[in-house]
Amino acid sequence: MLRFARILFFAASIAALALAARQNGSLPGRVATHFGADGQPNGWMARDSHTLGQIGISLFIGGLFFALTRYLPRMPERFVNLPHRDYWLAPKRRAETFAWLGAMLFWLGTLLQGFLAYVFHEVWRANLLTPPALRLNSLWLQLSLFILTAGLVITLLFRFRRPEGAR
Repeated sequence: MLRFARILFFAASIAALALAARQNGSLPGRVATHFGADGQPNGWMARDSHTLGQIGISLFIGGLFFALTRYLPRMPERFVNLPHRDYWLAPKRRAETFAWLGAMLFWLGTLLQGFLAYVFHEVWRANLLTPPALRLNSLWLQLSLFILTAGLVITLLFRFRRPEGAR
């Protein structure tokens, strides 16, 4: 599971960077980057600044989640907040526990990269209109992200529940 999650995470990160590069050429010189609740722009920036910001955010998220997965197994146990931590971090289960947590971090990072790519794509689409306007019905997106995140939390709680016969 860890290998597949890692591959998908890196694919999502590369796709987010490719999206930024692809969209840059078709953006106007002055890009609407912030929108009010009515979808009308209320914040602007230069095209290259917007694209650099988009690339920077994608690289930051990619680097952050990668670093977290690399550092997590080296973290002192007292900083690892897991249900039944002593059981799951016992020497015979430690490597498997951190591999599972690393995979979950990669899944969460993949969701975040996908969400940000979607937001940047919608900003790009809004800037193709004259005048720019964000026509985003994000309720389905917010609900989907909530369900996926809740699913990850529930999965974590079930994965690290107290095993039968363990103290």
